Amino acid sequence: MSTNTKVNLVFGASGLIGKDLKKYLKNNKNYIYISKTSKRPDFLKFDLNKNFELFPYKEVDKCFFLASPRILKKNLTKKKFYQEYKWLKKVIANIKINKMIYLSSSSVYYTKSNVIGSNKKKCEKLIKKNKKKFKNYQIWRPFNLVGNFYEPSDHFHNILFKRMFIEKKNYSYFYGNKNDKRGYSKVRDFVKKMLEHSKIDKNLIKDYGNKRLCKVVDLLNLFNKYYFKLSNKNFRYKFLSKKSNINKIRDKKNNICESKDSLKIFDQYLKKSINVKKLQNL
Repeated sequence: MSTNTKVNLVFGASGLIGKDLKKYLKNNKNYIYISKTSKRPDFLKFDLNKNFELFPYKEVDKCFFLASPRILKKNLTKKKFYQEYKWLKKVIANIKINKMIYLSSSSVYYTKSNVIGSNKKKCEKLIKKNKKKFKNYQIWRPFNLVGNFYEPSDHFHNILFKRMFIEKKNYSYFYGNKNDKRGYSKVRDFVKKMLEHSKIDKNLIKDYGNKRLCKVVDLLNLFNKYYFKLSNKNFRYKFLSKKSNINKIRDKKNNICESKDSLKIFDQYLKKSINVKKLQNL
C-alpha cells in the first residue's frame, strides 16, 4: 500500500555506513532503512532491480542513497557497478525527493580506468543534471572509512584481518607498496557529520577524511602485534609494487579534514573484531 507520508529513506542500509546510521539514530521512526539482502524485521526489503511501482513511498523529505555493489574483487566490473547508476536513476524518476544525499567516493580522483570512480562520477553528474527535482542535493566523498569491526570486503584492512585471524595464514602477498600512506577515519565520525550537514538547506559537495597519515607497514606491524599474541608467531608478507603512493584528502576550506591517529582507530577495530570472532565461534 502506497503512502505520501514524508519520511526519510536510506537506500543501501545493510552496508557499512547504513548500518552505523541505523545504530546511531536508534529507533527514530522518521527513517526507513531499505536493503535487498537484510532479513532484519526493522528493515524494508526491496530489490532496486525490480518494478519500482511496488515501492511504497512516493514522496520523502531526505533520501540517503548509499546503495552500491559491495567492494569485492568479483564485483569490480563496469557492468556490476553500472547497477548503481541504474538504481539511482530509478529512485530519482519515481520518488519526489526534497533533499538528495548521495554517497560518492574519493575514488572519483583516481584514473579513468577505475571502475568505482568512473561510475561514481556518472552518478554525481546524474544528480546535478536533475537538481531542479530537489530542493537541494548533497554529495559526499569519504576517504578510507573504518568500521567498528571486521566485515567482509576487499578493503586492505579487512583482507588483512581475514587472512591473519580467520584463515590463519602466516604469509601473504599484497598489491601496492608497504610505504603507501593513508589517513583513516571512523565510520561513526563520518555518519555524525553527514547527519549534521543533512540539516543544512543548500547544495554541497564535500570530501571527508583524515589528513594525519600512516604507512601501510605501520598498520601491518599493529596487526602483527595481535597476531603474535594469539599464535606466538609473526605474519610474513610481501608487496608487489616497487613504487609507493599517497592517498589523502586535500586540506581545503570546503573539505572536512580530521587529524586523528589512524593506528589508534585500528587498535580499537582489532580489539572489537577479535572479540566478535571469538563470540561467533562459541
